[in-house]
Amino acid sequence: MLRSTTLFAIATLAGALCATPLLAQQDTVHHGGVNGAARAVSGAVKTIGRDAKAGTKSVASKTHHVLKKAGRGTKSALAHATGDTIHDPNHKPGGLNKVARDVSGSIKHAGRSAKSAVHGTASDAHKSLQKTGNSVKKSVKDTTGHR
Repeated sequence: MLRSTTLFAIATLAGALCATPLLAQQDTVHHGGVNGAARAVSGAVKTIGRDAKAGTKSVASKTHHVLKKAGRGTKSALAHATGDTIHDPNHKPGGLNKVARDVSGSIKHAGRSAKSAVHGTASDAHKSLQKTGNSVKKSVKDTTGHR
């Protein structure tokens, strides 16, 4: 025979499973009018933004790996060409290492600048869309007389 707590747990779980689809339907029906349209536009813009960000990250990652591999190969080839293949632990990094660090630093700086520009553009676009959406919402509210 089942205990009363087990029966209660089963009943609660069954109720939750039955109620979940009903709550999901209510949520999609709940928003309408200007707010519904605003939510739809916002959702579409967010999806586009996420897809663009994912694509940018993928390209940046692939580019990083290609540049890293090319840099290591170039450094190795130059080291072998100049005969600088003996690694002395007391040797201060310079020469090819300094050039590699300088190139790496300039590439990182360019990457940070590009990333900052993308973030600035996204922020400006968000502000513009938000301002336009608020003004449209206000004008619709004013013409319909809803408060």
